[in-house]
Amino acid sequence: MTFTISAVDYDDAQGVSENNMTAFYHTDAHWRALWKSTTLEEIIRGAAARMPHGLASGREGKRHLKATDDDTGEIIGYARWILPDARSTLKWPEALVREPTDDESESFKAKFQANTEEGMIPGMDWRLQEALGLPLENAEIELMKSLERPFLGIASALVKKGLEQADAVGMKVWVMATMAAQPMYQKLGFQLLKTVETNVIEFGIE
Repeated sequence: MTFTISAVDYDDAQGVSENNMTAFYHTDAHWRALWKSTTLEEIIRGAAARMPHGLASGREGKRHLKATDDDTGEIIGYARWILPDARSTLKWPEALVREPTDDESESFKAKFQANTEEGMIPGMDWRLQEALGLPLENAEIELMKSLERPFLGIASALVKKGLEQADAVGMKVWVMATMAAQPMYQKLGFQLLKTVETNVIEFGIE
């Protein structure tokens, strides 16, 4: 099977959400515990509704890529890069989400508001979210690949695309990763700087 890496558009929200939420749900017990009794289908539905607004918000400081199965057209991988500064020397226009039209912006905002409660995601345990820690402030990669295709190099290919851009302008890259993803990043040359541990026993997680 072959795949193609390309930019993300607003129409990709459903496919990206299905890929990302399914992968998180089945590989990260802590992440799954955030949702309590919320079903995976409900999580995906809400994420897909909120994602276009998320893509459009602060888009100049973010870059997005997806991996698509050449045979089926299914989205099988996704990476989001957050730049340290929107005025960064790293331009990378190929991975920049296009500016939405005014009508699109209104629609995206309405769907986001309909699927949040005062800006919060409904059904999520926010006490546990805070206990698990906040993402890096300066740079972050959110990377998910299809569970059904674990050995095709999808994740590595997505990361390499961003590293090529960063290396071209001499920019350092920081990543927050789960233990499961750590070996892949280290194979790509990343060094482990810090391990963050959280006591989640009070939330019923062993």
